[in-house]
Amino acid sequence: MIVTNKSILNINKLDVLIVVLMFLLLPVDMINGFLLKNNINLPISVAQFYKFVILVCIFFTFLRKPDNLILSVGIFSLLLLSSLYQIIQFSEFSILLGDIVKIFRYLAPLFCFLYFVNVIKRNHPKTISLLLKLVYFSYAVLSFNVFIKYLGYGYPMYEFGNIGSKGFFHAGNEISALLIILSSIIGFDLWFKEQKLKYILFLLFSLAVGLGISSKTAALGVLFVFMLIPLKGITIKSKISKILAAVVVISLALPILIFYSWEYIKTSELYIRLVFFYDKSDFLTFMFSNRNVFFIDAYKTYIQEYNIIEKIIGVGQTHYEVLNEDKIVEIDFIDIFFAYGIMGLSLFLLIISFLWIQLKRLSKSKNYPYANFVFLMFIILLGISSTAGHVFSSGMAAFFIGLLLSLMYIKKNEDITA
Repeated sequence: MIVTNKSILNINKLDVLIVVLMFLLLPVDMINGFLLKNNINLPISVAQFYKFVILVCIFFTFLRKPDNLILSVGIFSLLLLSSLYQIIQFSEFSILLGDIVKIFRYLAPLFCFLYFVNVIKRNHPKTISLLLKLVYFSYAVLSFNVFIKYLGYGYPMYEFGNIGSKGFFHAGNEISALLIILSSIIGFDLWFKEQKLKYILFLLFSLAVGLGISSKTAALGVLFVFMLIPLKGITIKSKISKILAAVVVISLALPILIFYSWEYIKTSELYIRLVFFYDKSDFLTFMFSNRNVFFIDAYKTYIQEYNIIEKIIGVGQTHYEVLNEDKIVEIDFIDIFFAYGIMGLSLFLLIISFLWIQLKRLSKSKNYPYANFVFLMFIILLGISSTAGHVFSSGMAAFFIGLLLSLMYIKKNEDITA
């Protein structure tokens, strides 16, 4: 097929449109949170509709990449089998729309990854230059929302005790992963450009945002990521002076940051909440925030309520939540297993394995400077997903997960510039 200059121009315009729409993702989530907080409930939320529009635009780009289109439609159809089976069994047609929305939530990181990979590989200068601007802008919106609560606006992370802040966002439990993703991309950009002072100042600011959220995942995640980013640039061939400098800085900075973070926590309402839940539970339950208990209950339901077909294809997200009285485990791969069965978990592990293999391959090449960083973040996100959840199923973070993972394909001298 002959590709004309006109068709290339149209593709560029669509790419720019999609990225520009993504600039409004978090502002739309703010509007959505405000509406829900004021009990304005629509059949489909404003945020869900807006994200659906973006995904439709992304699917239009897949028309030029049939492999991506077939893969996306194929995985979506397989996950929808569980919902169709429930409709056949119980004639519960009302679950269909909700389940479709929740499947898109799980698959949005994959769709966005496929899209951004195409953008990066085509190397459209105008579109690629927007990517980091998108990250910086979204980080600013997130930070604004966290701090605005302390000025008397927005909503607390935990209503009981008025603890923490989620600004005007509704899904506060997704903010931690979003903060780690956005701050890590900016942090790596600063370190990559050797802007060390800005890197340290940005670390302190991001740590303050994490503490403002009052989430141990956010604060510890930011601290952990920013301590590891400099180490990704150190190899056996690195100069001894660089290695010693990195070791000295980390050895001095880490205890100081931990000390002052803990001193801040002890003066905050978060400390009262931590002590309250620690006294009520054992250490494992405290660390997993009751997720281990939810898992045991959900597994009992799985054994007692699921038939052989449902154990293979699942029961769908809506029916899974109903069976467990809306108390899902909040660990991504476990929730995928209970909602979409052995088939759904197998698909998830296949995607994870593909990404792992690609990252291992690209990280060995000097031509892909972002690959090592993305590999680091991929491992960290898997760790958070396996303990705190709300990562790969996060409606707020999904688009940025896809963007983050796609950065592995940026070649040397093609890095994005804010």
